[in-house]
Amino acid sequence: MRPASQPPKSLPVRAGAYLLVAACLAVVVVFVLLGQYAHPSSDDFCMAAGVNRYGLFTQLWNHYFEWSGRYSGNALYAVYPMLFGLFDGYRFIPVIMIVSLLLAAAFFLSALFRSGMFARPVLLSSLCFVAVYLLGLLSPASSLYWMAGAMSYQTANILLLVIFGLMIRIARRQRQAQAFSILMALLLLVVVVAMGASETSMLAITAFVLMAFIIHVRSGWAILRPWLATLIVTLICFAIVYFSPGNAIRAADFPMRHDLARAIIGSLLVSTKVLWIWLSSPVLIVATLLAPFAVVRLSTLSAVPMVATKTQTVLLLVCTFALPMVLQFPAWWAMGGWPPARTLDAIYFLFLLSWFATISAITLRFTTTAESHTESPPIRASMAVAVIVLALLFTAVVLTSHGMHRAKDDLFHTAGPWHDYMNQRYLHIEQAVADRQRYLTVADYPRDYPRSLYFNDIMHNPRHWRNLCYADYFGLKKIKRDQAASSLDRNRYQYSKPLHSNLSEHDYKMTNI
Repeated sequence: MRPASQPPKSLPVRAGAYLLVAACLAVVVVFVLLGQYAHPSSDDFCMAAGVNRYGLFTQLWNHYFEWSGRYSGNALYAVYPMLFGLFDGYRFIPVIMIVSLLLAAAFFLSALFRSGMFARPVLLSSLCFVAVYLLGLLSPASSLYWMAGAMSYQTANILLLVIFGLMIRIARRQRQAQAFSILMALLLLVVVVAMGASETSMLAITAFVLMAFIIHVRSGWAILRPWLATLIVTLICFAIVYFSPGNAIRAADFPMRHDLARAIIGSLLVSTKVLWIWLSSPVLIVATLLAPFAVVRLSTLSAVPMVATKTQTVLLLVCTFALPMVLQFPAWWAMGGWPPARTLDAIYFLFLLSWFATISAITLRFTTTAESHTESPPIRASMAVAVIVLALLFTAVVLTSHGMHRAKDDLFHTAGPWHDYMNQRYLHIEQAVADRQRYLTVADYPRDYPRSLYFNDIMHNPRHWRNLCYADYFGLKKIKRDQAASSLDRNRYQYSKPLHSNLSEHDYKMTNI
C-alpha cells in the first residue's frame, strides 16, 4: 500500500488513459451512428436478387463460376440479408464489424502478451488501434458501410487477428507440452473461412502460415505436424479462390491487365503515395509515440519476459515497408490500374499491424528488463508527464483529423438528406410495383453525397448492370435515374467511384481524403 506521504504518480497516467478512451470512443460512436444512414448498392442487390430468383446455394455456385472466388465473403453477404433484411440489417453492419474488430484485436494482444483478453491495457490498446484504423480509411463507404465490402474485407481483417492469436497460443502450448486439439480445430476452421473472404488477406495468411511452417520445419515431426496440416488447408483454400472461373471473367473487363512493367511501376508509385499519406497522418504519428508506453505496460502482464531479437526487428521493418507494394501488385497485374480503395484499406490494416509490431519489437529491445517485467513497475515523473501530454495531443489530433471531420460533417449535414431521399425512392418503387408500372425513372439526387457513406448508385442507362440488378430485386423491368443531372452532380459521382481506373491524383485525393 502506498504511504500517505507519497504522491500518486500514477494519477496522470490514469488521466491519460481516460482521455484516450474518451477520444477513441468518440470515433467509434460517430462511425457507428453514421452507419444508421447507409443503404445497399450494386453487388448487394445483385446477390439478393440472385438468391431470391435461384436460391442461396445455386446463386453462390453461379457467383463462384461467373464472378468471384471469394466463397466465404460471397456467402456472408448472401446470407446476412436473409437473417436481418437487406435494408434494416444495414444499420447493424458497422456495429458488428467495429465491435468484432475490437474483440479480435484484444484476443490477439492477450495471446501475444499472455494476459487476460479483458485486461484494461489490452482493451485500451485495442480500442486505440481500432480508432486509428477507422480514421485512416481511404474509403469508409466501400470498406465499412457497403455490405459486400464490409463482409469481405472487414471479416478478413477480423479473422486474420484471430488466426494470429490462435497460432501464438498453439505454439506456446506445444512448447509447454500441453494439449491443443481444440485450438487446432478452431484454427483450421477460421483459416478456411478467412481464406475465402478477400484476396488481400488470403495472400497475407498464406505467407504467415508458410513462415510458421518454415520456422518449425526442424522441430521434429510431432511439432511440425499441425503446421503442415495448416499449410495444406491454406494452400487448398488458396487454390479454390485463385482458380475460380469467375476471376477470369471479371478480369476480362480490364484491357490493361497482365502488363508486367505497368504492374511493377504502378505498384511502386502508388505504394509510395499511400505510404506518405499514412505516415504523414498526425493520428498515426502520435499513436506511434504512444505505442512504446503501451508495449511496456502490456509486457508487465506477462510472467515471462518479452524479447525481440535484432533479426526479428529488421525483418519486421522491411516487411512493413514492402507490404504496400507487394500486396498491390496482384491488383495491378489483374486490372492494370489503381486498386479499389477498399483494397488499399485492407492493405492499410496489414500495414498498421506490421508497423505497430515493429514499434513493439524496437521498444522491447531497448526496455530495461528489470523494470518492464515486474508486477508494478515504477512510474517516473517524466514518464507520467509524457503520457498525459501525448494523450492530450492524441485527443486533439483525433478530434480534428480529416477522417473525423469528414465523418462528423456527413453525420450532421449530408447523411440525413441522402437517407430521406433513398427512403422516398423506395416508396416510389413500392407504389410503382403496386400499380404494375414496370418501367420507372427515379429522381436524381440534387445535393452533396455523404462521402463517408456513398459508394455508388444506379445509372442513367437502364441497361447498366447495377440497374438490372436493382430492377430485378424490386420486381421491375427497367429502372434508371433522371437524365437531368447537373455537371456538378456527375462530378460528385465521379469522385465517389472505386479506384480501379486510371484516376488522376486529384481524383484519388477526392476519394481518399
